[in-house]
Amino acid sequence: MRSNLEVYGFAHPDADTWIIHYPWATNPLPLNGSHGHPHAYHRKARAIRDHGYRGIQHAHIPPLGRCTAQLTWWVSRDRVRDQDNLADLEKRLFDALVLAKVVEDDRPELMAKPRGVIRHVRDSAGLVTEACFTLAVTRSETHA
Repeated sequence: MRSNLEVYGFAHPDADTWIIHYPWATNPLPLNGSHGHPHAYHRKARAIRDHGYRGIQHAHIPPLGRCTAQLTWWVSRDRVRDQDNLADLEKRLFDALVLAKVVEDDRPELMAKPRGVIRHVRDSAGLVTEACFTLAVTRSETHA
């Protein structure tokens, strides 16, 4: 049975946190491997950013001023994966947060970006039931 996050596409567990669900079972923009023609790669990267934007819009995240954004890849098979391969996907989703006007810019003063993590679905405490990605966005204290 799918979780509420998987059904609705987002969760808002508390006043300062939003979790967006992306149904990709595998990384759609890995750093390793062949990307084919550069134009095709850029089209795909733009499509991923736009998909990220729609998920953020659907979650109704207001302008936060400052936030923390962290990507999690939920996997269903036990095998070693490289966190470094999440960098390009993270970049596109962080750009989507700016495009959606959640933050003015993704520079460090406005957006903390802890390294993406890879976790097994069984460790999600029911948050997800199958392989996917989630982006957790949390309001941070604003600078005085």
